[in-house]
Amino acid sequence: MNKVIASLAAVALSASISGCAAATDGSIPGVSATCKSAPEGTALGKFEVTGGYGTVPTFKLDSPLTSTQIETKILSTGDGNKFTGDQFVELDFMAINGGNGETLQTTKFDGSDSVSQLVASEGYPDFCTALSGVRAGSRISVLFPAEFAHKSEGAPQSGIGKEDSILYVIDVRSVYLPYAVGANQPAVSGFPSVVRAPNGTPGITQLKEDAPKDFKLATLIKGDGDTVNIGDNIVVHYSGFVWGGEPFDSSWDRSEPAQFQLAETNLIKGFVKALDGQTVGSQVIAIIPPEEGYGDAQQQSIPANSTLIFVIDILGTKKPAL
Repeated sequence: MNKVIASLAAVALSASISGCAAATDGSIPGVSATCKSAPEGTALGKFEVTGGYGTVPTFKLDSPLTSTQIETKILSTGDGNKFTGDQFVELDFMAINGGNGETLQTTKFDGSDSVSQLVASEGYPDFCTALSGVRAGSRISVLFPAEFAHKSEGAPQSGIGKEDSILYVIDVRSVYLPYAVGANQPAVSGFPSVVRAPNGTPGITQLKEDAPKDFKLATLIKGDGDTVNIGDNIVVHYSGFVWGGEPFDSSWDRSEPAQFQLAETNLIKGFVKALDGQTVGSQVIAIIPPEEGYGDAQQQSIPANSTLIFVIDILGTKKPAL
């Protein structure tokens, strides 16, 4: 665990997405839920939260709060994409000791220190269940009983007892696509064929011919989200291959999308060229000649003067805090 869940789990143990058009209920077409939704239950009715989305919440807790299950209560509903599991999210949160009402950790709730993380369906604590069905732009409260928050072990260094539940107030700022979602495009000759696993992970069938000398780009899936421009902060999944050789890097292998600014200051020219002007939800394949890749310099497992192939899923753009 790291980033978002690391922050939240560490407490337990010690805006909407810019992108693909969703259904009116926030569902992403073709994406099925990978975790169940937590019930609202009755315990959270005793946890009074005031303050709207995007503001620091205040709360009232008169007595220790617990339950036999994880509970989620929608305090206000947003109009963004719905979280269904195994997606990258951006959150603001306040964590509270449900035993004594002490605030354990909080962000500023203005987007300036939001935390981002892939929320997996098998994570602990089970934030996938806590967030399932919640739309971006929503504010929720969540109750993790001791068993589900810290395995009833407590965290004395943080003042958390073995029987203490952990409460959260969470603003779901962004819910990103789990993989490319859009209209499949006709195959284009001169490119390796691409196959996708059920979770979206791509593989390619290499061509036996010599690598083309020029940059080539094809759209495999056309998304209907926002247009990506140079300078944007983007969230993508990608896999890189050496022409005629082996894969050398893949965000899929790390089980977490990559996020960076689309600029040649930190990316090779061909990668930037492949994404500039594309739309969120799209999957593209780019063939990048050495002069727009790493040139005559060897990069770990990438030989000098290599032609590169990238398959890239554009999951969303990150907008700056207002």
